[in-house]
Amino acid sequence: MGRSVTIAVTGGRRGSRLAWYFSRFLLGGHGAGSRFLHPETDYRDLSFDALLITGGSDIDPETYGAQAHPAIEHTDPARDAMELYLLETAIRRGVPVMGICRGMQLLNLHFGGTLHPHIHDFDLDVAHPHTPLPLKTVTLEHGTNLHDIIGQSTLRVNALHHQAVDRPGQSIRVAARDGNNIVQAIEHTALPFMLGIQWHPEFMPYSWHSRKIFAAFVHAARSMQNS
Repeated sequence: MGRSVTIAVTGGRRGSRLAWYFSRFLLGGHGAGSRFLHPETDYRDLSFDALLITGGSDIDPETYGAQAHPAIEHTDPARDAMELYLLETAIRRGVPVMGICRGMQLLNLHFGGTLHPHIHDFDLDVAHPHTPLPLKTVTLEHGTNLHDIIGQSTLRVNALHHQAVDRPGQSIRVAARDGNNIVQAIEHTALPFMLGIQWHPEFMPYSWHSRKIFAAFVHAARSMQNS
């Protein structure tokens, strides 16, 4: 029997503990160990079998050469730098990556995509809630890895974001949209497992589809470890 799977889970020095605790619970439920990393931890040259980039503060517009928007109040450039370093490391090593909320946005930016700085600048057809409760409907794209993981086309999810993916980056395809046609999930078409999710499955551990997403992530890490 091989060694246990270890997932690196990123966050900020402050404000990320709740996401870390929930993520650790879900990863542990599928047999994976995890380690929390923030900019003040020794994250360079760390061994890990998969990378989970969690949500939190907005990505600093200077990180991706964009102009600041009045709605962007909290940024953490040190966290941006850490997560980009770990993402590049994960890609180089060929290990699975999952990005949640800002994590998904970071994945898209890394591959040359763009962001909508503030969803409420749009004339929305469907109300955009801000809630940890599953009050938002998203539609999954057929033929995507996410649709294969979930096994159905619509989900009720939560929403804690005010930014979103605009133009997908190179080799990035859209895996889900909401009622306003705003991107809610992305995946990389060339890498073995790279998934971005705009909602927060870690805050819905009671949901069968949250558990399926985390199970698929751990399974991918274990499969690549044994390959």
